[in-house]
Amino acid sequence: MNTIRSTLFASALTANVLLVVAGAQAQQAATESALDADAVVGLEEIIVTAEKRASSAQRTPLAITALSGTALADAQVRTLTDMQQLVPAFKMGENDGYAQLHIRGIGSSGFLPTAEGAVAVNLNDVYVSRPIAQLAGMYDVSSVEVLKGPQGTLYGRNATAGSVNLSTVRPTNEWSGFARALVGNYRAVNIEAAVGGPVAGDAILVRVAGFMDKHSGYGKNLVTGNDIGNKDAWGVRATVVLQPTENLTGTLIYEHYKQDDNGAALHYFGATGLTGLPGALGTPPVFEQLGGFAASDLHDIANLRDPKFRLRIDAVTGILEWDLGAVSLKSITGYRDQDSLTFTPLGAGSNVDAFFIAGEPAHQFSQELQLNYSSDRLNATAGLFYFREKDASIPGSSPFQRSLLNAFFGVPDDGTPDYLVDFVEVGGTIWTRAKAAFAQATYEIVDNLSLTAGIRVSKESKRAELINGFSLTQPYISNSPYSNDTPLPPITEQPRVSFNSTTPKFGIQYQANPRTMLYASYSKGFKSGGYDVSTVAPAFEPEKLTAYEAGIKTTTANNMLRFNAAAFWYDYTNLQVLQVVGPVVITTNAATARVYGAEAQIDAIISDAFRLEASGSYLNTKYKGYVGPDGARPLLATVDFRGNHLNNAPEFQAYLAGTYKWDLESGSLAARVDGEYSSRYFFTPGNIDLLSQKPFAKLNASLTYKNDNNWQLTAFVKNITDITTKTSGVVNTPILGSPAQGAVSPPRTFGLEARYNF
Repeated sequence: MNTIRSTLFASALTANVLLVVAGAQAQQAATESALDADAVVGLEEIIVTAEKRASSAQRTPLAITALSGTALADAQVRTLTDMQQLVPAFKMGENDGYAQLHIRGIGSSGFLPTAEGAVAVNLNDVYVSRPIAQLAGMYDVSSVEVLKGPQGTLYGRNATAGSVNLSTVRPTNEWSGFARALVGNYRAVNIEAAVGGPVAGDAILVRVAGFMDKHSGYGKNLVTGNDIGNKDAWGVRATVVLQPTENLTGTLIYEHYKQDDNGAALHYFGATGLTGLPGALGTPPVFEQLGGFAASDLHDIANLRDPKFRLRIDAVTGILEWDLGAVSLKSITGYRDQDSLTFTPLGAGSNVDAFFIAGEPAHQFSQELQLNYSSDRLNATAGLFYFREKDASIPGSSPFQRSLLNAFFGVPDDGTPDYLVDFVEVGGTIWTRAKAAFAQATYEIVDNLSLTAGIRVSKESKRAELINGFSLTQPYISNSPYSNDTPLPPITEQPRVSFNSTTPKFGIQYQANPRTMLYASYSKGFKSGGYDVSTVAPAFEPEKLTAYEAGIKTTTANNMLRFNAAAFWYDYTNLQVLQVVGPVVITTNAATARVYGAEAQIDAIISDAFRLEASGSYLNTKYKGYVGPDGARPLLATVDFRGNHLNNAPEFQAYLAGTYKWDLESGSLAARVDGEYSSRYFFTPGNIDLLSQKPFAKLNASLTYKNDNNWQLTAFVKNITDITTKTSGVVNTPILGSPAQGAVSPPRTFGLEARYNF
């Protein structure tokens, strides 16, 4: 049945392409004569920098979802998690505050310090290495571009699945800004403001922006009675643009972010021991065996301790641009410093005291140099990239009650009163160095037909000093609720490992007429190997992806209808899979996997009053060869996952949004309704229902009044039907009875937002 569906989807796409090509030449002259007439009406042109130079999205041969700051505000998007419904084949989860981004079924399910993603996140052209920092608030954003498929040539490091590029608003030579305030249920208060303009003519421009985001808990800890799932975050950003000459621009950006709340909770999903699968424990979780209880509402937990999440980020970005006409030079320097704390109760029930505490101090420096050349027929980009990072897991400990450990390891009870044992001491420091040289060129060999060739040569090295200790008797010592003062075990120094890669790209694009482009490409992606901080073990291998893609981008109906579609095939080797194995979390390499599918986006102006947006994706993902551990079946050394779906890869996703606008005497009124649908997707290679999200549909609505005096007022409801969905999942250690746990999405939220632009 899946093959039939995919064949029908591909046939429909092919038929559309053939129809466009057949009519292209006949329509070209008429279209060109109409360009001047409709250039200022209809759908606005979207300019992207996906190829490290400004170009029209409709003439860029990549599958891109580009969202302006206005589009993000209209959809009430304030984090990457909010954004996932707007982007086909994009899933965004989190676990313990760590972002888990997936594009077309490729991504990372990491939730420990030093883990790395397969989707590159870039903020103002600087790569954001740490997943725990990728969920920091999106404020005063000018655009977001989601690039699908491996971006190994131009973006390189850990862009196996694609890249998410965020840009913030730059100051202009006129003073402008805005202020926005939101209040809502769960005592939500969200404030954002920005102001900027010239301070020395056009030579010095400045902009300052900031936000505060607070709400009470979406759930309760039924044991302590305290809120969990609340948020308390704020941030500020200062941007200075220097223009000493007409063709030289320097930009300096500083930002600070801080969050301190009761996040990082693991919610109980059920008992993997009772699935009946061969190798399952055959027993309920330990808390249930001991007479405890779990929360019945997925938003609540029942733990002896409350979760805690803290994050502090400071970042400086320096960009120097020198425009010499056909040639331009660009230097991008980035420094990021962070510290974090996650305190996560593990027991799943009301009477088991076990938790994980970890900090992640990290420091990264990156430098990129770009050379761009543009002429009538040739566009070329070449550059050098350097990256250095020191990332640590401190303290990295997992205390357990001694009675739990005695029961699991068969240690006789000696009558000693129960106490917390510093059972696992893991962590350490990983140093990373990465260097790369890249080049890509597109040449129009004849009118409207262009070829693209690119290559990136990368070298990355890692070394580690790891802490790895286990004890069944060492008392856990802590002088504060969220610290570990137990003496650390000795450091094990791991050898330096190096990973080299060459990632090419070849493409062809045909501009059938001024508003229709066809393209096809072949490219490769690479994600570095490395070390896990939770165990002393040999380095895991890098993962590699080979991708084939073909697509169409067209704008028709007098610039009132935009249709973009792409079909793709991936061959994936050595993909990195993270799972809990016994008391530790390890990364294993699956041998091979295969992904194919298609996606489409439509943007249409139906009338002067009504606008429609729609997107959909079909994914077929499969492990072709993977034998490895399965936390849900701890009695088996390995399980054959061949034929199972990849993580976070729903077969079908769809999105539909409609906006209707009424013009009033003193402004306008706009009503917006949008909804998303997703088929089932899984969080682990075992593909069991407990660790999956079943099919769901969600609806949102808003009503916005805009006054001619730059005021606007919006009333909104998100998740109207109050559906709770899982966003990540993991099987915890068999010491606790292998409970299925994970993170969940927010419940229904609603509020009122006022904004003033000046």
